[in-house]
Amino acid sequence: MPQRVEGSIDVVAPVEKVYDYWKTLENLPQFMTNVEEVRQTGPDTTHWVVKGPLGAKLEFDARTTQNEPNEAIGWNTENGQVQTSGQVRFKELGSDRTRVEVQMNYWDAPGGKAGEVASRLVANPQVMVQQDLQNFKEILEGTATPEDIQQRPAAATAQSSAVAFLTSGTGLLVLGGGVVLWLLMRRRGGDSSRGKSRIIFEF
Repeated sequence: MPQRVEGSIDVVAPVEKVYDYWKTLENLPQFMTNVEEVRQTGPDTTHWVVKGPLGAKLEFDARTTQNEPNEAIGWNTENGQVQTSGQVRFKELGSDRTRVEVQMNYWDAPGGKAGEVASRLVANPQVMVQQDLQNFKEILEGTATPEDIQQRPAAATAQSSAVAFLTSGTGLLVLGGGVVLWLLMRRRGGDSSRGKSRIIFEF
């Protein structure tokens, strides 16, 4: 089922600088946490390597379908493991201020329905887009370098780590213990109306 993800951010930089940085697609891995590589393969075609759900590495080819200087860039995938399309719009808000608006549509998550569910478990596309835009803003405004960005834990990575922990033996043990404690508290809570007893947990 198609999904749409949107995000926007204001960057303190002239629209020409913002557009020029983004149109050089090889720059995208510097601020997009799930993009590993973008390689030019023709005048308007590129090959992408991205991080997929549960640590998978996915590859696809894309074609630039729109390129209006200082205004918009659009794309559409042509083949590979990901089917997506989208547009980035650049709106000049002043001589040194630009609004960047991103809209992405994607279909057919790898692994079918199970892959779609898994991808939602380990990564929130909306969170990822907003984080990538924040990274882009910081690079353009000079408050962070691409190297700084690459060293940060991504929101999706943190989310994936949490899921990995919860599905591990230790995570399941912690979850199971929590359920047992909750059941004990409910049972004792019912008894407290008769015996006025209470349970105190200290950590």
